[in-house]
Amino acid sequence: MADKTLFGRLKKILGQSTVVRRVGDNKLKVIDPARAQSAGNLETNMLVDRYNRLHSTPGGSSVYDPSQGFNQLRNELFKDYESMDNDSIISAALDVYADESTLKNEFGDILEIKSGKKEIQQVLHNLFYDVLNIEFNLYPWIRMMCKYGDFYLHLKIVDKLGVVGVSPLSPYAIARQEGIDPQRPEAVEFIYDETFGGVTGAYGKTKNGNKIYENYEIAHFRLLQDTNFLPYGKSMIEQPRKTWKQLTLMEDAMMIHRIMRAPQKRAFKIDIGNIPPAEVDAYMQKVINKMKKVPYMDKQSGEYNMKFNIQNMIEDFYLPVRGGNSNTSIEDIGGLEWTGVDDVEYLRNRMMAGLRVPKAFLGYD
Repeated sequence: MADKTLFGRLKKILGQSTVVRRVGDNKLKVIDPARAQSAGNLETNMLVDRYNRLHSTPGGSSVYDPSQGFNQLRNELFKDYESMDNDSIISAALDVYADESTLKNEFGDILEIKSGKKEIQQVLHNLFYDVLNIEFNLYPWIRMMCKYGDFYLHLKIVDKLGVVGVSPLSPYAIARQEGIDPQRPEAVEFIYDETFGGVTGAYGKTKNGNKIYENYEIAHFRLLQDTNFLPYGKSMIEQPRKTWKQLTLMEDAMMIHRIMRAPQKRAFKIDIGNIPPAEVDAYMQKVINKMKKVPYMDKQSGEYNMKFNIQNMIEDFYLPVRGGNSNTSIEDIGGLEWTGVDDVEYLRNRMMAGLRVPKAFLGYD
């Protein structure tokens, strides 16, 4: 007996590539291209077989399972994205993406709903503005999608009421699985790792300790810029990721150079007169200790101590000189100058080019 429930019909509709077109006079034309191409046998279908060969693993089944190694790579990418979001330039670029995507029109609406029937328009307006509250939620949703390339919403659906609420899911803990049912070529399942933490549904099936969501339970938003990332999206900050790492290394090198090599040092030329060569080292050490340390008397304990004189830097040079015209003198030695500013500017320009955001938007022009 056919499943006539709401969730059964949603599962059937979203699990097949049926095309419904309006042909006029309130008539609909329904086409099932998958069944026509497969001729009743999906396993011998050229398109399906090509898809299975591309996404199959050696020694495994033909089902595309992203959890077989690919999720580990995604998590590594996500860790880089988290670090990149702490960068002031990239964080500002993500804010620009979200700001430009949530601008209001002349009527003050973020999303304009058009429909030939006023009833449908009212239902959709209630869904987006009252249930989903896109005026508040759309900004962080778009920003997260631009950051990770994917964004997942768990739809809370109630029979005869529709969508009554949504909960965002972490991209770290969810995987999209395609090609799971030969009878439904367009069927998609989402595997959610409940051990990761976060929001879980009140209904659904589990497998190996993971939550399994049907296609109609998850709204998957993704940036389809590169087919190599399918079935996931490609982050907006993936392109400048390599340049960001190079820029970070160059900036760290600049800071280390500024701190360690930039301070000014002094050269103390000490006239040793007629001191025998064997006694020069001892005399120089005596002079160094006298200049670098000052006597200190502890008033409470009465102990005598040689306190370090912070006015003299330990990198100073002490050179013994001898000769008729030589006198004790102190010369300043300037610190090494950083000459890599142009390199930092070059890498920063490359990163901004990868972000595709005008410099004026980021305060650099």
